[in-house]
Amino acid sequence: MSMPFQSKRQIAIGQASIIIFSIAAGFLGRSGAVYWLFIILYFILYMIIMTKFGQPKLPNTAKADLISKGKVLFEENKAMEVASTDRQYVVEMQDQLKMLQFTTLFSFLVLIYFFIAIGPVTSLIAPKFSNEKIGYSVSYFILFEGSFLLSIFGQYLSVRNYSRSGKKFVTINMPRTFFVTSEGIVLKGMMSSTGLKFPLTAYKIVLNEERKFVELVNETQKAINKIRLYTKSPNKLYEVISNKNSSADEK
Repeated sequence: MSMPFQSKRQIAIGQASIIIFSIAAGFLGRSGAVYWLFIILYFILYMIIMTKFGQPKLPNTAKADLISKGKVLFEENKAMEVASTDRQYVVEMQDQLKMLQFTTLFSFLVLIYFFIAIGPVTSLIAPKFSNEKIGYSVSYFILFEGSFLLSIFGQYLSVRNYSRSGKKFVTINMPRTFFVTSEGIVLKGMMSSTGLKFPLTAYKIVLNEERKFVELVNETQKAINKIRLYTKSPNKLYEVISNKNSSADEK
């Protein structure tokens, strides 16, 4: 799960997506079912793009392919199965789940915005251009930009409400599978893989033998980011990561 507020990279990708969708929608479809088709596609593709390319960059990252070339020292393919036995995990995830629920609710408000705004915006903006397609492209740009700003505002509200508690926001990122090589760690999610290169200078390595995980903890001024590696052999995983991290740090 990503950080509660969008990074500069996410904002840049969001703006680029808006421009592309605005031009495509303005030239290919302007009303009725086609309009809503573009709205649905915009939501789906935007979420895919932001999930795959827009996540805040983790410290010590490297291309997963490069890390994979090292000698495999440890592999875990059933991290989700092990995690399902950790009852405390659900409690820890409550803040993130509340944030997700708030985001989902705000997404419905954005859809309502599209339904209400389409008529006034297109009737006001499009006629100002001699070229109808350009006029509708500009109209769509304003519509999409409005939805983007609403999303930013929603995130701002959720972050502000959480910050009132005086605690740092904690994100727990849990890969579905992972493996450790002589070069680093490869984390595999549903849509992409991320590599972490040794030495892991930005992380504190924490072992929780009872709950069967090793955690890489990165703390900033605003948040605490945790990469949690569930495994049936937490002691072995901790030893492998610690040893490789120490030897890489000495080089």
